[in-house]
Amino acid sequence: MDNSIFENTQFPYNIATESSNEPLKILQINLARAKAATNQLQEIASTIKPDVILVQEQYINNNRIPGIPQTWKTFSSSNQKAAILIPSPKLKPVLLATKVNMVALKIQTSSFPITIISAYSSPAQDVHTTLQEIQEIISSLPEEKIIIGADLNQWT
Repeated sequence: MDNSIFENTQFPYNIATESSNEPLKILQINLARAKAATNQLQEIASTIKPDVILVQEQYINNNRIPGIPQTWKTFSSSNQKAAILIPSPKLKPVLLATKVNMVALKIQTSSFPITIISAYSSPAQDVHTTLQEIQEIISSLPEEKIIIGADLNQWT
């Protein structure tokens, strides 16, 4: 896998974790419900070393994501099509909301709290349902820094 696209990535501001001056690293990935892709996630994470992973369409077996270390904190939408994985033991996320198509967490950084949302909208459903769920979280958190990783499909 070519990881060069992740090097020297510039963001509008540097978000450091609460316990470190290192930037908060976030990976967003759609796993296409594929067992092989889901199994490779741990290998990808060991290379990139993200603090947070926003996933959509992860492979599920027995109501869990196989191949994910038990030490990772895992938060899923109620339909299990979107999740937030926290491989970093230094982060202490707080679950804000679990909706049908999205999940939202709050993480305290060294500068401010940040809300992180992972969402998925199937091409077979109306994207407005997922957008409404996201909007409810955004509206309830005025002035909050928010990062959204989503796969929002819509047939036209």
